[in-house]
Amino acid sequence: MKFVKANCLKWMGKQPDDLVDLVFGSPPYAEKGERYGGDSKTWPTDKWVNWMLKITAEAVRLSKGYVVLVVNGAVRDGRYLPACEGLIYKAYRQGIVCERPCIWHKNAPPNRRDWFGNDWEFVLAFKPEGVKPYFDWEAVAEPPKYKAGGHFRQRDTNGKRRRGSDYPQNKLARPRDVVRVTVGGGHMGYGKDDDKLASEGEAPFPVQLAEYFVKSCCPVGGTVLDPFVGAGTTAVVAQKHDRRCIGIDVRESQIELTKRRLKLLKQTDD
Repeated sequence: MKFVKANCLKWMGKQPDDLVDLVFGSPPYAEKGERYGGDSKTWPTDKWVNWMLKITAEAVRLSKGYVVLVVNGAVRDGRYLPACEGLIYKAYRQGIVCERPCIWHKNAPPNRRDWFGNDWEFVLAFKPEGVKPYFDWEAVAEPPKYKAGGHFRQRDTNGKRRRGSDYPQNKLARPRDVVRVTVGGGHMGYGKDDDKLASEGEAPFPVQLAEYFVKSCCPVGGTVLDPFVGAGTTAVVAQKHDRRCIGIDVRESQIELTKRRLKLLKQTDD
């Protein structure tokens, strides 16, 4: 495990290509401005997108596999800020490939806005063009909910329509792009004490979300980089599942929080 107090963009710019197996993290959201860098003012969406585009490009260079970012658009004064969509489009224009975006479903608090409440966020997965990243979908797969069967299905590769019963019954179903995890009520860590520590972070995401991508997109013994280590959830999941982690944050308090959570996890495992 390695943790560095630094600006992630500057730190990554000094590192060699293919340094890690996976980049997984959650940058400051668009409506927060560059709080990560000490600027509490709200940024225009274009400024956030251009900032994140540089970070994404460096992350893609450093990663042998995917660059997975948990991000969210924002609403200010009744206007939606399309930060995620803007990042996808500008990355596309720059030749950075983005998989079909996943979303993660969460328990959202009630809101008093006129429009519908938002209970999901984007999970964007970038990769270099022409590269087939490591992906072990069986690591997070579950038994299928339904048996093969039923009426006509889509056409196969030969253009022939096949009935559902013609398909073999799989033991595992390929994971879907909607990740459903339990959050709220302090459920952010592996246990009661870790939940309390995780909640000391500004905007922690739950361990189940990190596990979904660390287990499937980073091989055992591999290294995952979190450019915004925050509450240390990525590092905790990496240690729990026999991966290494490099965590970057400009705030010493978050580095120390991460180390405290890792120490607690080791004590619990012992």
